[in-house]
Amino acid sequence: AGRLARFPLAVVHGDVTDPAGLKTAVQGCDLVFHCAYGTSGSQKHRAWVNTEGTRRLLAAARAAGVKRIVHLSTLMVYGQTADGDLDESAPRRRFGNPYSDSKLAAEKIALSSCLPVAVLQPTAVYGPYGGVWTENVLRALKSGRQILVDGGAGLANAVYVDDLVSAMLLAAIEERAVGEAFLVSGEEPVTWKELFGRFERMLGHERRTVEMTRDQALAYWRQSQRQRPRALGEALRILKQERGVRERIEHTREVLWLREMASSVLPERWQQKIKGQLAGGGPPAVADRELPIHPLSPEMIGFFRARTRVRIDKAKRLLGYAPAFDFTAGMDLTERWARWANLL
Repeated sequence: AGRLARFPLAVVHGDVTDPAGLKTAVQGCDLVFHCAYGTSGSQKHRAWVNTEGTRRLLAAARAAGVKRIVHLSTLMVYGQTADGDLDESAPRRRFGNPYSDSKLAAEKIALSSCLPVAVLQPTAVYGPYGGVWTENVLRALKSGRQILVDGGAGLANAVYVDDLVSAMLLAAIEERAVGEAFLVSGEEPVTWKELFGRFERMLGHERRTVEMTRDQALAYWRQSQRQRPRALGEALRILKQERGVRERIEHTREVLWLREMASSVLPERWQQKIKGQLAGGGPPAVADRELPIHPLSPEMIGFFRARTRVRIDKAKRLLGYAPAFDFTAGMDLTERWARWANLL
């Protein structure tokens, strides 16, 4: 909470799955912004945090007499979306990964709670300190190449972080927000080629993307799944023998990040296998002269192919939401921050 500590705020250390800590945190509060989600441990544990943490937070808010709860959900609760316009009337469905599916369950818990809840469904949130759609993108492009499915023609519905915060504040005070869900995005989508191209420019215009058709991307995914156990096993054997090298590698910033990423994207059986083979060690860092191509799962291939245009008409009409940052302005600010943060 270092970036918040300079403000006149009371910072309470706690856990959204701890009823006693939640009771202390919400005591005397009129408003609660529920932004927390599982960020460590196994996929199963993260999903449990998302659902049970939401349920316990709502219980604490009810007991404290909180007047409004703004619950942050995600676009991913709509699952694999079709081409064309998408609004809040679209059916919710599972996407196929623990994060998205548990966020869907958490949203249902929030909206069925009979409490004064407003739900926001952000799209791809980017900007300073942005994790998934800023820092992780830059790290991925520095360590390998991103696949642009169908040439990157799919639509990226992105929202600059300040616009999301504005929507949160509006949802906290607008009476018509209670019991409703709102998609929150920028005014217009861009293509994935434009989005990743902008990050490439930040890194010096070096080509870090590879264009593939859907079938090519699926074939590459299947090939990566066949090769991964063999390559991983060889790397583990080498590192297991070289304890000094292993200890130096596993404490680098890059490998600490890789360990965190692995716990969120690798199947649990693979995580346990790695832990068993490399006693106490994290995933190895494998050097290669040519930047590798990051494979995309079938679900993500579908996500990047879709030409879905998220509609924000409801947020405009009921909340008075008006995005203040177009893609160019948002990315300019993001680049200034990334340069300051030594991410480039």
